Amino acid sequence: MLDDAPPSRTTISSPPDGGRHVGPPAQLGPPPGAGDRDRRLYVAAESALRANWRQGRRRRDGTPYAFTCPAPPRYRHMWHWDSCFHAIAWRRFDPARARAELRTVLRSGRDDGFLPHTAFWHWPAGWRRAPFYATGKVLGSWFTETINPPLLPFAWELVADASPDHPGFRDEALGALGAHLDWMAHHRDPDGDGLLTIVAPDESGLDDAPKYDAVYGRMSHDRLGYFWLMERSRRLGWHSHTIIERYDHHVEDVLVNVAYALSLRAQGRMTGDPVWADRAARTERALLEKCLDPGTGLFLDLHGPDEEPVRVSTWSALAPLALETLPEDVRRRLVEEHLLDPRRYHAAHGIPSVAVEEPEFNPGFDRWRTWRGPSWVNTAWMLVPPLRRLGYEAEAARIADGLAFAADRHGLREYYHPFTGQGLASKNFGWSTLLLDLL
Repeated sequence: MLDDAPPSRTTISSPPDGGRHVGPPAQLGPPPGAGDRDRRLYVAAESALRANWRQGRRRRDGTPYAFTCPAPPRYRHMWHWDSCFHAIAWRRFDPARARAELRTVLRSGRDDGFLPHTAFWHWPAGWRRAPFYATGKVLGSWFTETINPPLLPFAWELVADASPDHPGFRDEALGALGAHLDWMAHHRDPDGDGLLTIVAPDESGLDDAPKYDAVYGRMSHDRLGYFWLMERSRRLGWHSHTIIERYDHHVEDVLVNVAYALSLRAQGRMTGDPVWADRAARTERALLEKCLDPGTGLFLDLHGPDEEPVRVSTWSALAPLALETLPEDVRRRLVEEHLLDPRRYHAAHGIPSVAVEEPEFNPGFDRWRTWRGPSWVNTAWMLVPPLRRLGYEAEAARIADGLAFAADRHGLREYYHPFTGQGLASKNFGWSTLLLDLL
């Protein structure tokens, strides 16, 4: 290819930093020159993380744990991607706790590399919610049999970078992290195309996003049929290949595969083994070739055995912006035609979780459905840094300042109204402390 030729849609480039997705370098204490607002947010973030910290030993077998509850009492357990985000936030205040949280995530599953969506460290899943948890049995389970976006190697590298006085941390779990990525490839990529498949909507972390409505129907996360989705998987022993072969309710989810590619890249940098970069490039090519919709420029989930595109625009369709190895023109199209368009994702406060023009867009509070319009901090945390690196400095600052305004006025909430900035749902929400990386 000529040096001045534009990359093809299936070209995966290698930028000088290896595609590393990082925010500003972590530092203890507020950034130099921080204003009063940012200092207040810094104090609030540290207070929230420390209040939500839990440490002890599991009653069943004495296994030690140390993690951050997302927001007790509503969210009192450990969720995989929440804890990855919490550790990334902890690296600013207490790198030792960041390392402890990631070690706890790593010991939450099985020796074969499986890591669960949710771990119940204090006690098994309770009787009221247990039938709706993705557990191996209705009562007595200590973790779910479902996955979450596989962010652990990605988070591990960021925390290792913030732990120069503990150089051994980077290497101490490379074998286990590799086993986790291998488990995902073996159990969740049955057709071998490089894209992971989810068998329940909450495996993406976007439990009740409207993109799943047509796929799961009466078994969607917010409907009573969700119990049957859990129960039939329990009866099959949560054998993912059997579930995928027998039923049509499964999705090659864009966000899950962006997280997978980020972690494969991180594993490659930490190990120095090029096989991980090769696997990441394969996943990225599959996203380009199979999920990129040429008409809209969005990346669409694929559902069922025929890999039908899910034509609902949620922020997941923008998530490949975080993959800096994708062609620049593809990423700029996501920004200019979607992220900056007020009919879609341009808002005063953060990035809406669903495009404004979608019929299902609902930016307010809903007790049962949470990913149908409001702005979440982790969304901005993933999309604002690559926006800056593409040169959209003013727009990146606008998004960050809008969220900072909302958090300063309403506290570190679970999510925010994208037009008014009103704080919604749980208070002192753990991963909303990621906001500090954007300031």
